[in-house]
Amino acid sequence: MTAPIVLLVNPVAGRGRAIRVARAALDALGATGVRVELRETRERGDEARIARDASASGARALAVVGGDGAVSHAARGLLDGEARGGARVPLAIFAAGTGNDFVKSLQLPVHDVHAMARHTVAGVTRDVDVGYVDDVPFVNAAGFGFDVEVLRRMGTPGLLRGTAAYVGTALGALLRYRGFHARVTSATRHNTTHATAHHLMIVLANGRYFGGAFHIAPDARLDDGAIDCISIRDVSPLARLSLFAQAIRGRHLASPMVQSRRDRSFHLHFETPPPFEADGELQMASTRDVIVRVAPSALRIISATSREITAATAVPAVRT
Repeated sequence: MTAPIVLLVNPVAGRGRAIRVARAALDALGATGVRVELRETRERGDEARIARDASASGARALAVVGGDGAVSHAARGLLDGEARGGARVPLAIFAAGTGNDFVKSLQLPVHDVHAMARHTVAGVTRDVDVGYVDDVPFVNAAGFGFDVEVLRRMGTPGLLRGTAAYVGTALGALLRYRGFHARVTSATRHNTTHATAHHLMIVLANGRYFGGAFHIAPDARLDDGAIDCISIRDVSPLARLSLFAQAIRGRHLASPMVQSRRDRSFHLHFETPPPFEADGELQMASTRDVIVRVAPSALRIISATSREITAATAVPAVRT
């Protein structure tokens, strides 16, 4: 019997939007004649568990209906499953989140369930990098400083709850956040002297977008075997507002207070063990010294041919 496509969804995500997209995706996948198993999450941690099971059973693909949080947890489960001897199962994404930051770097019609069903069944894949903050993986971005403060102010136990909530909370915190001291050293410049500086935030980016609205790393690539480190020095309150606005359009890199570096790993030294976020989930470092590294081509993603990408970008997607 042919291995099934596992369709994963949190039925209460997005106030019911995710389950509506999942049902449409189930119909679209089923119409192609493939076998599909719908798996609904019930509690925290189910995404990773279901993904590990899909890897262990050698599923044809794992199709996730959701936003960045669901995608990140599913990806972690697939990585864990493969590390335990399971199959490298490709990840397909039917976007049903608010920010959907990771998928913006994929050039796929993730809001079009019929197009994504065709891509998933066709099985064209690409391998993308995965970042790690110490031992914590991230597929899109990890951050220190201001973005952690925003998450805390949102009262979120883990995942971001949407672009409007993030931006609104960020604006409220922008004038009051005090910043932090850190020293950043890149792998290929380890002999260079790096002074400790006062930062507003440091973002380690695999993808190009962040926080739902920000084009934080315009030059980042998912499959270049490197992480883009965007370090933003602390500035006056008025200058913070300007940088905030520029980052929405990806123009902040022109500021002398912003430094962009690309490397396979970075060593970050803090005054105390720092909190950080990985794909929007709050974490805590165990020491003052944090290593951020890339695992090249660690995750397999359902992709498209160049011709399909051109067609998808030329014709407006049908949203569900």
